[in-house]
Parts: sequence; C-alpha cells; structure tokens
Amino acid sequence: MPELPELELVVKTMREHALGRTILAVVLNPKRAFVIRHPLEDFARELTGRKLVAVDRRGKFVIFGFAGEALHLVINAMLGGRFALASRAAPELPSTCFTLQFDRALDFRFLDSTMGARIYLTDSPESDVPSFGELGPDALDPALTYDVFAARLKRHRGEIKNVLRNQVFVAGIGNAYSDEILFAARIRPLRRTSTLSDDERRALYAAMRSVLQDSVATVQQQYAGKHHPLHKQDRSFMKIHARSKSVCPRCGHRISSIHSGGESTYYCRECQR
Repeated sequence: MPELPELELVVKTMREHALGRTILAVVLNPKRAFVIRHPLEDFARELTGRKLVAVDRRGKFVIFGFAGEALHLVINAMLGGRFALASRAAPELPSTCFTLQFDRALDFRFLDSTMGARIYLTDSPESDVPSFGELGPDALDPALTYDVFAARLKRHRGEIKNVLRNQVFVAGIGNAYSDEILFAARIRPLRRTSTLSDDERRALYAAMRSVLQDSVATVQQQYAGKHHPLHKQDRSFMKIHARSKSVCPRCGHRISSIHSGGESTYYCRECQR
C-alpha cells in the first residue's frame, strides 16, 4: 500500500513533469475502470482539455487540481493502487485502470492489481469523498507539535499500531510504516495507548517524525535520475517490516510476525516493550 513517503514521491514527480500540461484524452480500461466513482463517460469528458495546475497530498489521498474551476481528481490508492508516469510509447501494463494522456506524449497511468482503489472527480472532496473530511493532521504537518500529538493520543484508545494507522488520529501512516515507527520507538505494536509513559509518548512522536522524514528522502533518492514509471515500491531499506525470516538489526533477536485480516505486523519481542 502506498503510504506517505511513496505518495510524496508521486506528488514531487507529477509536479516536476506534468504540472502545466493539458490532458488531451482520457483512456479507460472497461475491465478495471469501475474503481472510478463517477459516471465513466462524464469522467473522460470532464477531464479532457483540462490543464493540470496543482498536485497535492492529504494523508494517503493524492489530489489533482485543474485550471478554470474547482474540479479535483482525488485518488485513494488503497492496498494495490500504483501510479505510473511514462512515455506514451511505453507498453501498458494489464492492471492499468485509466490513463490521462498529456501533451508532449506524456501519460499518467493509474494501475490497481487488487481493484480496491477509489477514484473521485468532484468540486467538493470534503463532502463527496468518504473519510476525506474526517482526516486528522498530516503526520509531517509542522503544526502537529508534540503537545498536539500527545493530546490526540490520549483521546484515541486501543492498540498503538491500530491508532497510528487510524487516519482520524494522524493521516498518512499505514501498515508498513507503523511497524517501522514502533520499532524505532522500541514500543510493541499490541501495547494499548493508555499504558504508554510520558517518555514513551515522546519517543513515539520523535520516531514518527524521523522515520517518515528519512523514508521520504530515501524513496526519492531511490528514484533520483531514473526514468521510472513509479509503480514499483522498493522497501528494502526498511528495518523490520516484512522481515520475519531475519533477525532484529538492533539486538539480534528473531523478528516476530502476527498475521490478521490479510495484513501482517512485524516486531522484535526482545527490544520492543
């Protein structure tokens, strides 16, 4: 699932290469276009001829803005959604749901192997896009100080990993990066928020900031100077997530994993308490 660091790369890349360009055509894959929550004929017609003037991220949503009126293309990639920016001559992958064909033979392609993504075209995301209006502060928002974070944490009860992934608490963190944040903070994912000490809350806040900031830099460095279509995720830099057959890089203890609801949690029983 793309999370804050990968989506920051999408925003950065789109701003660098597609901002100011005009959509010449919209190509829909009829077998996969039902991820679009808008009448398909209207979707293609309303986007054709639009100039892209803004690309932003809010939590795990990517938002495209266009010249002329307050129309927004809002993409919630969910579990299997991926983004590709490619030359029109590049082969199209079977999982492509739709393509925005920009001028100068540049394509933006949205792919989804699981068909769980949600795409909206609206002039009012706050009211028309489910959960958009309920998002908490972005995990890297400068206004999210430690005091604000701690106050919000006291209002969200439950297992700490589930709270970190709750987009109403803070926006942008998913399954993978919550594992990395909790590892950096030395906190077990199944701990309840009510059991955290002041020092542990401060460690959690610091880990959230540092892990996400470092990951944004790392992901962007991976793609620097490459003509990459963006649809592949390289998370080899992660210390603990998806490393159940490895040992903890901090203490050498075997990494443990828990599988529930189609997702997995990774942690170290020895140095996460």
